[in-house]
Amino acid sequence: MPGPAARLLGERGAVLTGIACACTALALLAFTTQGWMVFAVMPLFALGSVGTPALQALATRQVDADRQGQFQGVLASAVSLASIFAPLAFSSIYFVVRSEWPGAIWLSVIAVYAIAVPLIYLCTRKPAEI
Repeated sequence: MPGPAARLLGERGAVLTGIACACTALALLAFTTQGWMVFAVMPLFALGSVGTPALQALATRQVDADRQGQFQGVLASAVSLASIFAPLAFSSIYFVVRSEWPGAIWLSVIAVYAIAVPLIYLCTRKPAEI
């Protein structure tokens, strides 16, 4: 599915579509009141994954061929760091909001995406757009 999405929408469009699907799913999840609603939202989460391969392709294209190995190492390190710090950060946020509104944690993830979208636009501009 990511390949056809990237061909149809372009890589930047596929990334932004993936983010839009994920944010929609997160917003719906924040307001769920029944357990079955979580399962109804899962297809949107799945569609959110169409952007990941396109994002990796965009990032890879920003680096010269002789530095690809170094870049992939940095990328793997960033993912590892995120795997350590994200659970700490989001569990801390959840601890603060759980008594008032447990669904607010999902909106905090949307806030992270809101930071990422301008960066994607900025980093994927064509030379004519600069």
